Amino acid sequence: MELNIKAKNLNLTDKVRDMVDDKLGRLEKFLPEDADANVTLKGKKNYVKVEMTIPMKRYTLRVEEEDRDLNTAIDRVQEIMERQIRKYKTRLTAKKRKGDPSEVIGAPVEAVDDVIETEDDSIHIVRNKRFVIHPMSAEEACLQMDMLGHGFFVFEEEESGEICVVYKRTDGEYGIIETAR
Repeated sequence: MELNIKAKNLNLTDKVRDMVDDKLGRLEKFLPEDADANVTLKGKKNYVKVEMTIPMKRYTLRVEEEDRDLNTAIDRVQEIMERQIRKYKTRLTAKKRKGDPSEVIGAPVEAVDDVIETEDDSIHIVRNKRFVIHPMSAEEACLQMDMLGHGFFVFEEEESGEICVVYKRTDGEYGIIETAR
């Protein structure tokens, strides 16, 4: 596994880099060799925020933790990410997908961030993401949405092939938007 470590408003010394590599590198045993992990350390006024994202073939695993102590935040990220990976692999096994789960986990998802400028001053889109949509069930899409910590998730419904959106309702339940032509 390759760890890509970035720091914002924080001095990324060799000692800090080695600590992150040591603690988060332990996740390597759960992932394929060609997996990439992106780690961002953000220094805030009274705390440090650690974000870790691992793009997979069908899912993106993501964890964010904040703490006054960098060690504690990194430890929590490692624990939560390990649970997410185990949960992800368990779901794959339970669904009895064809092939080896490491094949499903292996290929990274490509994401592109762009800044878009519009002529109308009232609407300003500051980020545009483009990603590969994979066929999955609504349940899998809800799991992916929860793992990313997002309020909605766009996916291709595996049976119908239609593009759908699952979202988290204010009452804590899930909703689905199905497209029609």
